[in-house]
Amino acid sequence: MPPKLVGTVAVMAALLVPAPSALAAGHTRAAALAKGDLVVTFSGAGSGSYRFHEPAVGAGSACRVADTTYNETDSYHWIYRFVVPPTGGSSDTPIALSAEGQLSANQQLLQCAGNAAVTSTCSQGLRAPLPTNGADLTYPGVTVGLVGRSVTVGALGELVPATPQPLCSGIGVLLPNPVEAFAELQANVSISRADLASSGDVTKRYTIAGSSLYAGVALSGSCNSANCDTATCVSTATPGGGGPSACSFNESYTGTIEVRVVR
Repeated sequence: MPPKLVGTVAVMAALLVPAPSALAAGHTRAAALAKGDLVVTFSGAGSGSYRFHEPAVGAGSACRVADTTYNETDSYHWIYRFVVPPTGGSSDTPIALSAEGQLSANQQLLQCAGNAAVTSTCSQGLRAPLPTNGADLTYPGVTVGLVGRSVTVGALGELVPATPQPLCSGIGVLLPNPVEAFAELQANVSISRADLASSGDVTKRYTIAGSSLYAGVALSGSCNSANCDTATCVSTATPGGGGPSACSFNESYTGTIEVRVVR
């Protein structure tokens, strides 16, 4: 997890201390539901992109680094379902858990000395976390608070790589998006306590994009200059060795949090 995310996530994670009993991807377990229990479903889908272009360093026989173009896209979706007591509280043990996604990338090198261009591809699947991920701060969990006229719900989740290594062709490497939202899922909603008592089932939609995920951490960014760092898409104080580089990334996801009263 990037250091700048730890502080924000840890605040919520303190209420969601992970347990090794959490479920594997796509698994559902029986749960004894009592009258009045709150069944909370955290679900959504997201997508993202990461692109950059680095011009060659040096020309002709002096060329030292090839011209590089990289494009990566990701898509994913998930459903986590939990049960908490009628009085609210926290749960880090889903009664149902399903998640999957895909990372895909291609890279083109226009090699020095007039050599033929080299195109490579990489892909990697994503899945829900296994119980061995129990130490991760963002392991799926939910906290429900009943305060005054409102019911507040905070949910955490993640998708993790389905395989130890991506599947690549050529000399390709799957590079990490500067911000991988699928690994840091977080959403919060507030619903009317009266509406929940009346209908017994309330769903609220959320959208996470731009800078709305973590304080101080944007989900999109770009740069286009000789100072552009293509690993972060942020301009640095030190220019690179070639011409202007261009870089951009964007991540967003949307979904719902549903609270249902067992009757």
